Amino acid sequence: MEEKRINKDIELTDIPEGKSTDIYVNLKEKLESVERFPGVYNFKFIITGGLDKIKDLRAILPDDEFMEQPSKTGKYVSITVKKQVQNADEVIAVYKQAGNIKGIMIL
Repeated sequence: MEEKRINKDIELTDIPEGKSTDIYVNLKEKLESVERFPGVYNFKFIITGGLDKIKDLRAILPDDEFMEQPSKTGKYVSITVKKQVQNADEVIAVYKQAGNIKGIMIL
């Protein structure tokens, strides 16, 4: 099956401007307006503070494709994870779990 996806990045700084003060309600609205579900979603993270954080992230997304890119200084690791999701709620659930890991920035 050929993967078709419109890649329109959602800036988290844009989310509070939605109809609700709940960031996740606004994120869901934005996801549903720019993404096609079901489909492959690219989660993007920046990790600081060691490789154990990558292990924590892999525990949340154990069967998904990870692409890691260390910064030139080695202080940060940029991670993209491709995951098949059914709807915006699945995307939000991953972001909520990842948000509990100290030293991770969600992009």
